[in-house]
Amino acid sequence: MGLTIQGNNVLVDHSHTDWLLTRPEENPVTEKAGDLIIYSVFKRKKLSNKQRHNKQQRRIGDNCPILYALKGKEALTTNISSIKKLKRSFDSIADKIKEKEPDGFDMVLPMPSSYNISYITGKRFARCFNTLYSPGFLRKISVNKAIDILNRATLIHHDKKRLQFLLRLQQKENGKNALFSLKGIPTRFRYIFSPVEISPSADYSGVSPGRILIVDDLLATGTTLISAAQAIQCLFSSAEIRAACLFSSLSENLDPA
Repeated sequence: MGLTIQGNNVLVDHSHTDWLLTRPEENPVTEKAGDLIIYSVFKRKKLSNKQRHNKQQRRIGDNCPILYALKGKEALTTNISSIKKLKRSFDSIADKIKEKEPDGFDMVLPMPSSYNISYITGKRFARCFNTLYSPGFLRKISVNKAIDILNRATLIHHDKKRLQFLLRLQQKENGKNALFSLKGIPTRFRYIFSPVEISPSADYSGVSPGRILIVDDLLATGTTLISAAQAIQCLFSSAEIRAACLFSSLSENLDPA
């Protein structure tokens, strides 16, 4: 089962495996970013040679058109039939992840996002593991804080100036109190930033979770998930932390687990 793109419509298609593997038999994917084990429900596929030579196809949805369609980005859409197919597969694959984690989890924490996909996915995992779901526990840092982090970083002058320009651009496009987006930062510089933090409004008094699952929509380099795991580990030093994403990485820098 893959994806077919008809104009702006992204449809789940049983006749091929372009873009994505969505059948329970083919999933989940297990990868590692540093020491963090990350499960992905659906495996993304690299573009075929034909797709790579098609500039229009190559640009669609940043290699995950169904996610862009679910978010309504780049004018991409999907339909109820495709969403139902994904949901049926999701339920079966989540059960397989549950089998891999027989000790379960005490908390499920969705990654902060301006879209609701990570929150919906987190809620489904919380239901699967029959455990506490805590949206709003994590939040993105502000661009102002990212600028402070950059100013303290040891970089050559040219690189620092380039990154300062990119951060000012984020601020200009999104306003004075803009939230930081790691996606706008070149991959080789992402290690500098800790893009998420514990929200000041998070209520963790009297809570001592032994096992925590962080949930995001898409796995790219794993940098953001590692940042979240480190922030959580500072709060709950003895907790065992895992992560789960709706869509896997395409990165060869991540190791299979």
